[in-house]
Amino acid sequence: MRIAVIRLKGKFSLSPKINSALSSLRLDMLYSCVLLPEGEAAKGMIHACKDVVSYGKVTKEDIETLLTRRGRTQDRKKLSLSKKPEEIKKLAAEIDSSDKKLSALGVYPVFFLSPPKGGFGRRKANAPFGPLGKNAEMSNLIGRMA
Repeated sequence: MRIAVIRLKGKFSLSPKINSALSSLRLDMLYSCVLLPEGEAAKGMIHACKDVVSYGKVTKEDIETLLTRRGRTQDRKKLSLSKKPEEIKKLAAEIDSSDKKLSALGVYPVFFLSPPKGGFGRRKANAPFGPLGKNAEMSNLIGRMA
């Protein structure tokens, strides 16, 4: 099982602790997304920057959507142009079931998303009223942003 982490706030007035956690997670740009394996190290880094990101568990279908629409190869070419849809489905299943790094599977580890269609709603509010923090509707957010 994987955890998706999406950066939703910019760089203005962040503490050095949050900045270092975001750079460790490779979330340097706004609306960038990473997939992390569940574990204590990932939970610690996410907890350090929970007021800036949205995170939650993702399914195999969400991973497939990310790979198809926003996936890149290691040399930054579109994944959908270099692989067939059946290969992308197989790759999504492998990513979901194993703890291998995405770069070991030939996928660039950061997905650059667009702002969500339909907006955020109440963006400044914390979860469960806004998208920041732990997000139970992560698949819905990924579907609108990918």
